[in-house]
Amino acid sequence: MLIAVLVLLSLPLAAQEAFYDIFRYNNRIPEVHLNDRSVSLQQGLYPLFYLENSAVRDMRYVARNDTALVSFWESKGDTILHILTELSGIPWQEDEFDIYLVRYFPTIGSGDPLIIPFGGIKYGSVIEAPPEGNRMKLLLAFQLARRMLTQADQPHRDVYLPVAYHPLMQPGPYRFDNLAMLLAINTCYNIIGIDSTVDAWQSAWWQNKFPGRHILQEYFLDQWILTPGQTLSDWILAEPYGSPLVAATRPPRPSSGSSEPARIYIEKLPLEGSLGMSMTVSRDNFPQIDKIDVYRLAYASGLREGDQIRRVDGALVRTHKDVVERILEGFDVNGGATLQIMRDGRVQSLVMIPLELLPFDEGRFFIPDTLNMDSLDWSDPNSEPSDTSLDSPDEP
Repeated sequence: MLIAVLVLLSLPLAAQEAFYDIFRYNNRIPEVHLNDRSVSLQQGLYPLFYLENSAVRDMRYVARNDTALVSFWESKGDTILHILTELSGIPWQEDEFDIYLVRYFPTIGSGDPLIIPFGGIKYGSVIEAPPEGNRMKLLLAFQLARRMLTQADQPHRDVYLPVAYHPLMQPGPYRFDNLAMLLAINTCYNIIGIDSTVDAWQSAWWQNKFPGRHILQEYFLDQWILTPGQTLSDWILAEPYGSPLVAATRPPRPSSGSSEPARIYIEKLPLEGSLGMSMTVSRDNFPQIDKIDVYRLAYASGLREGDQIRRVDGALVRTHKDVVERILEGFDVNGGATLQIMRDGRVQSLVMIPLELLPFDEGRFFIPDTLNMDSLDWSDPNSEPSDTSLDSPDEP
């Protein structure tokens, strides 16, 4: 009997297995493509860097080294999408979208557009190594979970607005990102197993890259158990606005004794603010750019006169002050901000990062229109390569 017990103890724990049988898989899911060919997206993120370096070569690096992630997605991608919606209680509203694999990105990635930094996190001249193995799978699940949660606030889905407008869904590392990570971790439990997920979450990489982890571990991981019968939406709706949890997840305020100068949030005319734009309110009550300095950051990032700005990092904005504060907060916290804009009757996404623009009086000023997500080369990963694609001849 003792021998039998020892043998059983030496076998892998059942908890490491994936629990596919608890899910129904009868939800509508979007068609998702891994895109490792968007050279202009990579170039637009670092316009000055790629004046002297090759974005084609860097994207070729991604295409050569993403085999394991592509294989993982082909095997588990649809399952991940199903589990995300069953554990969140929110249906997918999108018909399709791409996951863009780039070599460099200034943060750990983006949910909309969904971007994964495959080669490293680059800010200035510093490049940090990307996650690998299960840590990369957790990163992929996290960015997908962030995108999943934004589905609650899609047009014609008023039934989910109580979830979308709950204080815990406010963007930031202590609220929205913690909910997304909770959803991602529970999804990975069922995809790569509990032990592998815990090892990835407790790795040094994730400890250094997730500022709200102490809140997640204290208030969410062991308390909010996600199942198809008790979803993340159920937990959110059951949480009172004035609860200790909502109070604990408020972002910390900067110390009054800080020696750093206060950030200037309000733009004015002449265009003196840090972004170089002024706004009015549109007929449908959204901030709309009416003047823009073509030699400063807003224009360089792809914004144009007439653009309505509807969201910044997933948060609704209603005033010029909202827009600028959210953008600068994104710069401070995440190294960049994602804007949802309305242009010519179409909703588009645009990424803003604090670019190092060349002064105009040097005779060179780089205006990267390609930073506008709608104008980038969103190449179909299954399409034939063009003359400027990754399959062009190697450079010396």
